[in-house]
Amino acid sequence: MNILDGHLPARVRGLVEEWMELHQAELLSMWESKEFHKIAPLV
Repeated sequence: MNILDGHLPARVRGLVEEWMELHQAELLSMWESKEFHKIAPLV
């Protein structure tokens, strides 16, 4: 994950990376289809 601007604390960045890994296929599908929807947060 590359941050284009700003800063995230290490703990927050880790949570975002964990969430991205769990939903990678869904995120890629939305990106390719341009049909976006909400994705469940980490619990």
